[in-house]
Amino acid sequence: MNSRIKITLCTLALLAGIALTGCTANTSGAVIFDPYEKTNRKTHAFNKGLDKAILKPASDTYVAIIPKPVVTGVSNFSSNLEIPVMILNGLLQLDFEGVSKNTGRFLINSSVGFLGIFDVASSLQIYGKNTNFNETLYTYGMGEGAYTELPFFSSNTERSAAGLILNFAVNPYQGVFTGAREVIPISAKVLDLMGKRHKYADAIEGVLYDSDDSYAQSRQIYLERMRFSLEGKLEPGVYEDPYASD
Repeated sequence: MNSRIKITLCTLALLAGIALTGCTANTSGAVIFDPYEKTNRKTHAFNKGLDKAILKPASDTYVAIIPKPVVTGVSNFSSNLEIPVMILNGLLQLDFEGVSKNTGRFLINSSVGFLGIFDVASSLQIYGKNTNFNETLYTYGMGEGAYTELPFFSSNTERSAAGLILNFAVNPYQGVFTGAREVIPISAKVLDLMGKRHKYADAIEGVLYDSDDSYAQSRQIYLERMRFSLEGKLEPGVYEDPYASD
């Protein structure tokens, strides 16, 4: 086996082992388990300030000066770069149907779609299957742990935070993007983030700036979407309107 592959697999195994033993057990039985709320709220305030001071104006400027086809192409390119890690997660989950779909999509868009700039696969009705290390860890029985808001990465749980670490540890493009070209994936991701910030501006600003408690609202929305995507069900204790009159 290639030594680079061995190192990657060993790193994954080590980090996964740490992740599987590192989540705080929810012994309280609370549907919303947030023992670090005081710290999380401070982080949320930081992220909110960052959005207001930098991300929102930068995203508005980016979309205003860059032609829409270029914005779309950058987003497509960034999304295409993420597919190999989705393929890896599909293999770890033994989801061979998802692996097949993502592989086909990646091959088509990387070739005919000029490195993914054009989403040819979607025009052929070939769609992938989104997945990540959070889903993989869930598949292997890891609990979500405590709710955690991370600087720059916003809403998470301890499990999804562990998934982020695993995601950073895996570099499917080692040897492809070298030297000055290493900034290409990061730059594409940042520009994609700005494009999405503008695209979903109404929803984001409704939560961050129009709600009575943006932290509680962000937490609720994240847990709802995350749990539903993994379990396909909703727990009423999380999703009652926190601002409804008694």
